[in-house]
Amino acid sequence: MKLVEFRITNFRGLGGSGNVITFDGSNVIFLIGQNNVGKSSFLHAYEFFVNSRQKAAESDFFQYKTDTAIEMEADFRREEGDDENPDFSGEPDWIEKWVQTDTGLITIKKIWTEVGKAFTKYTKGADGEFVKNGFGGMDSLFTKYAPTPIAINAIETVESLEKKVNEIIEKEHLKKLKENYTTEYDDAVTAIRKIQEKVTSSEAIQTYNTNINASFKKVFPSLSLKISVKDEGGGIDVVKAFKTNHSIDVAKDGVDRKETFSQHGHGVIRQALFNFFAFLKSETIGNRKEYILLFEEPELFLHPKSTRLLREELYSLAEDSPFQILCCTHCPQMIDISKPHCSLVRICKVENERTVSHQVGESIFQNEVNKDFVQMINRFDPNVCEAFYADTVCLVEGDTEAVICRELLKSSYPSSDIFVLNTGSKNNIPFFQRILTHFRIRHVVIHDSDTRYAYVDRDRTKPRTKKDGNPRANSAWSLNASIQAELSAAKTQGVPVARLVSVYDFEGENDYVMDTDKGKPLSAYEFATTQKENADLPIRKFLEQIVGWNFEKEWSGEEVDAIEEPWKG
Repeated sequence: MKLVEFRITNFRGLGGSGNVITFDGSNVIFLIGQNNVGKSSFLHAYEFFVNSRQKAAESDFFQYKTDTAIEMEADFRREEGDDENPDFSGEPDWIEKWVQTDTGLITIKKIWTEVGKAFTKYTKGADGEFVKNGFGGMDSLFTKYAPTPIAINAIETVESLEKKVNEIIEKEHLKKLKENYTTEYDDAVTAIRKIQEKVTSSEAIQTYNTNINASFKKVFPSLSLKISVKDEGGGIDVVKAFKTNHSIDVAKDGVDRKETFSQHGHGVIRQALFNFFAFLKSETIGNRKEYILLFEEPELFLHPKSTRLLREELYSLAEDSPFQILCCTHCPQMIDISKPHCSLVRICKVENERTVSHQVGESIFQNEVNKDFVQMINRFDPNVCEAFYADTVCLVEGDTEAVICRELLKSSYPSSDIFVLNTGSKNNIPFFQRILTHFRIRHVVIHDSDTRYAYVDRDRTKPRTKKDGNPRANSAWSLNASIQAELSAAKTQGVPVARLVSVYDFEGENDYVMDTDKGKPLSAYEFATTQKENADLPIRKFLEQIVGWNFEKEWSGEEVDAIEEPWKG
């Protein structure tokens, strides 16, 4: 079965019923958001959900409020071969009973209401109504066929590495030891039996037998006790000798010595776990989703180059494989939402400490041009993705505005959490507005109004003309309507947004002239450092309004249209 959607209510750091992750169309999902908003709770929730013996501790209830039930609900999609599974032979009509007629999904809900007590399970019937217990009968059967969670935690030790390696080897290989290595297995049993016989026939054991019987025969004269090898019925379990006897050694290329993980950091241990799981599990033929990799902050303890390489490995692992992957991350470099079958889930807190999730996948790009643009941005400026972590984003047109705004915010409002996003061009602003709106991120746009016509001179006294003698239109002016349309769409969805306009352009409004010898960034930086105490500087007033989220003017579409053209005609 493939996990399609997972819904969580009041579990640990996740409060309320707005916590939803949708895997439909996505095999890799990154959870993002501020610290302590519940990202790790999402990872732990799936393990909690599929554990057939899971009991709730007081700390599992949101805000420790044990009078508010923990509720988890998941939709699964039946995959090819599920209907032929021999484990369901006791209920041959399970598809007709538990696969919903209208959606084709299997929906299972679990509710925990008391500390130290197990859950109550419900399954939707074919009619979409919940039935107590339901699919799978014993919950252990559901656990067996729901995707298996594989967790890589933030801190993994040598001991936890070895424990997980041994568990995987036991599940995947040791159970088939006799079947796969019959001759070697039988030889091992014979050799062990010979050693046992030597032990039981030794002088020390014979002395034990004599001493034990000296007392025993006084009570049961006709019986004797003897320490001996178990008969064939008891058998020798060779597998037990291997269960906790595996580890992973590290070898440096070109160095002829064996090293242990205790000589290396957490980054190497976590990466070894990831690759070990990936190798063993990817041997499974087909792309039926059998496992969910729960990876806590993959970037931890890694060099930036290693982080980028790991990101590509994660995306690659989920393609045509038995894996679905759920990660939480604080690293913008881990994110590339232009990748196919990938999405981001932003978790944020709202009133009363409740949490809500907002999910965006590759479908946001609408066309290949937008997707190519984001791929280019990711390659040349991966820090753009920092916008997804900010409380407030300030969209600006280019380098000059970005440098000046960042420097003035740093010097005048150092504690503000405002991310200045350099969109690279006024043309790109509506696209970034759309993405931020999808994530419900508060944002403000600072842009030039530009002019209706293109001009020959800097003072805008003479417009360029077309062949027919009429003034040539300036395409940048038409973007004002596009920006306004995105603002209106955001407001409709309840996203706080605002707009600040430099009449004609930023440079003229702020009396800024670039020094061509120094270039844009340095000129802009020096302007910001020399003007930071200038309270009358228009861009400084803009930033003051943004920090206080209190705007003197709405700059509606009508107000922008009312800006007078320099050339009167």
